[in-house]
Amino acid sequence: MLLDLYSGLLQGACSNRLHLYGARAGTGRNLWLAITKEGFPCLVIRASENDLRADIALRSIDVEFSRRCEIISDEAGALVAGTYTVVRLNDADPDTVRLFLRLLEESFCRDAGVLDNRQIGDKILEIAELFRRLDGSTGDLVGLWGELHIIANSSTVNSAVRSWCSHKEAKFDFVCPDFVLEVKTTLRPVRQHRFSIEQLRPAGDFNVFIASLQVIEVPSGQTVPQMIEAVIDQIKEGGVRAAFLHRCVAKGGRDLYRSTLCLQCFPGGKSLKLLRAADIPVPSVAAGEPISFVRFDVDLSAVPSVMRDIVDEVLTFPQ
Repeated sequence: MLLDLYSGLLQGACSNRLHLYGARAGTGRNLWLAITKEGFPCLVIRASENDLRADIALRSIDVEFSRRCEIISDEAGALVAGTYTVVRLNDADPDTVRLFLRLLEESFCRDAGVLDNRQIGDKILEIAELFRRLDGSTGDLVGLWGELHIIANSSTVNSAVRSWCSHKEAKFDFVCPDFVLEVKTTLRPVRQHRFSIEQLRPAGDFNVFIASLQVIEVPSGQTVPQMIEAVIDQIKEGGVRAAFLHRCVAKGGRDLYRSTLCLQCFPGGKSLKLLRAADIPVPSVAAGEPISFVRFDVDLSAVPSVMRDIVDEVLTFPQ
């Protein structure tokens, strides 16, 4: 929604304007998307002139609280004036703008309630921290695609999202009360994946399942952003949607919206194979040996998969 509004504003803007040029983001007069004379996007939120708070100036995001603003509306050029809090991205890079607007949309446009400046500031600091962590970071987009595929094809998407671990370096991808699930995705013609001993032989009395997913890169496949949108469309709770998007950004890294990687599963339902970690062989390390952080590759082609009823139960992500 916000990206479409932003594109329309860029096409209709004039270069010598002195005011913000904007369009209403949704119904009512509480929320606007605007652009500056430099073409930077701003979310303009109706505020109380008595709700005072120190402005926020970060590397790429600025927030000015409770400022008197004049906005030239894209509707016949009418001038709208009032007290607003202005959230501005100081960047016009298309991929950065797309990510910024997507985060703003989930954080501000899905909630019908009125936010005060403290709540706005808290949400922006979360987004700014996410941007800070993205600087110089890269993500495993193939691995993220596989995790999103598992979520999208779960019979209970909300439960899958709630079970999804937030850190990209977590030992397991999904944690449920009775089991954990690690998803391994490969473009290779064989089911060869890399593991740690701790993933396959964890210290603790709980079930560990491995989802092995074979995919192929084809133009007709889906990108990671397309997979994200497919999942978001199935999430009804606004807070869960926003948290899910933040998790995707943290795991996907700076290339999330830059990559054109299109993947799909093989036909016939043969791409996904669910296994018990206990059935997968691991190298032997004698007790007391000064060896740690062991990583190894395993071809899972000959390892037996679990029964179909277990697959169905695992993919419901029972809470």
